[in-house]
Formats: sequence, structure tokens, C-alpha cells
Amino acid sequence: MNLTKTILLTWCIVLLAVTTAFSQSLMWKVSGKSLKKPSYLYGTIHIQDQRVFNFDSTVLLTLASCEAFAMEVLMDELDMKLVKESMYLPKGKTLSGLLPKEDFARLDSFCKARLGTSVIFLNTLKPMFLSSALEQAAMPTDQEMALDLYFLQVARDLGKLCFGVEDYAEQIKALDALPLDQQIDMLMKVVDEPADESEKMYDSLLQAYLAFDFDEMMRFFADTSLPGEFSTMLLDKRNMVMLKKFVSLSKTHTLFCAVGAAHLGGDKGLIALLRKKGYTVEPVVFDWKK
Repeated sequence: MNLTKTILLTWCIVLLAVTTAFSQSLMWKVSGKSLKKPSYLYGTIHIQDQRVFNFDSTVLLTLASCEAFAMEVLMDELDMKLVKESMYLPKGKTLSGLLPKEDFARLDSFCKARLGTSVIFLNTLKPMFLSSALEQAAMPTDQEMALDLYFLQVARDLGKLCFGVEDYAEQIKALDALPLDQQIDMLMKVVDEPADESEKMYDSLLQAYLAFDFDEMMRFFADTSLPGEFSTMLLDKRNMVMLKKFVSLSKTHTLFCAVGAAHLGGDKGLIALLRKKGYTVEPVVFDWKK
């Protein structure tokens, strides 16, 4: 199993659709039942790569046509004290205490090369957060902010009402479901993964996203050693929370809701859940600008 795929699928992740039952789109119109007007879902990926920003005018025109915007967690209204506290290991635990000396030394060298700082200054950070930081540092940063944050900025500039469809605490609870020893294993796989292999996996995953190639994205997602209970917490349980909030908001506002695309797909994803509740969910066709 290639752990680079696992990291990409849990952080950039939590971010890709995983079903073959879809037409080719990342944007979906939700209508019918109790909704007076349609609302929309858009599957995002949390990266700053210019290629995921090259959607045609359909996407932003749709956002502009809606009364409100929603994302997983409303990032510009987060309690930063809570965020900071959630990133760190339980009191008394450190990375240097969890890792053999040889592994900690290799991690230190990798952090210096990738992040420009010694791991000593990150010694109480949860392994999952450090893995994410190391992966993100190797990705293109063509844009000032990641795609979901860009949508939030656009919505704010347009004066839209803005909401979150889950609480930050719910996200952290899902991530903390992965035991520390498995987080450590993932972290060290990032350190040991050859750079060219990591780049190849990233490019393959991104190309699948841009091509709306759900078969390929499904293969990436399926090839994971994450425990089943973690995947359940990470996606399925959060999907139920998002579903309830999306429906509630859509009854009172036309809504453009941007969530990680992994939350859309599969028989327990938002699209299937909405259809089971009697809503009509249809793909909205758009293309990428050359």
C-alpha cells in the first residue's frame, strides 16, 4: 500500500468523489420536495493548484445566483484557540517520545528540508497535522489560498450569507479516531516516500479530479490501509451531519455549498442521501478553461 495515497485521500481528501454512478461533473443541482428554488453542491479539493481554479464561468455565475454560501466549516469564523488546542498531542506526549531516536532524526532532517524548521519546534504537534503540513508544502501554490477558501472569499465579496454545514469539533473528532501509532506510521511513510513517487501520485489524483474520472478516483480511494472505523468517522457520520444542515439551509435560502468531493460520492454520500430523501439531484455541466 502506498501511504502517499492515504495522506492525499485523508487531507486533500477527504476530498474526492468515489462512485461510478455519476455523470461527469463536480457541481450538482438539488431541487424538488420542500425546496422552492434549487440549491447546489460543489465538490472541492483543498489545494492551491491553479488547475482546479480553471473552471468556466458557469461555476461562479451559479455561486453568484444563490442567496447564501456554505462550506464544511466556516473558516473565517473559527475559534482560533480551539483550532490551536486541537492540533496538539495530549499533555505529556511528544513526537520525540513516540518515535525511535533514528526515526525522529530522519523526521527532523525532512522537516528542515521541506518546512525550513526543525521538528523540535513541532514536537507536540499531532502526527496527522504534521503529515498534512509536509504534504501541502510539496504541492503547487499558484493561488493565494485553497479552492474552498477562495469560494468563501468570493461569497464574502458578493455579500452572501455564509454558513458551515458542520462544526470544527466534528471534524477533529473524526480525525482523532485514528490511533496515534497509525498516525505515526503515516507520518514516517511521508518522510520515506521518494519525491518523484509522491509527485506522480499527486498528479494522477489531480488529473482524475480534473477529468471527472470517478472510476480512477475510486481506485485511489479504495487503495487505502485506513481502518474501517476511521473511514466511517471521516466520511459517513459527517455526511449525515452535513445532510441535515444542507437541507435546513436550502429550505430558507438558495444555497451554493462547497464541500470536499469525497462527501458527494458513494451510497452514503450526500448525493445518494439527498436522493433517498426524495430530492432531485442533477449534474450541472461545466468545463475547464484552457
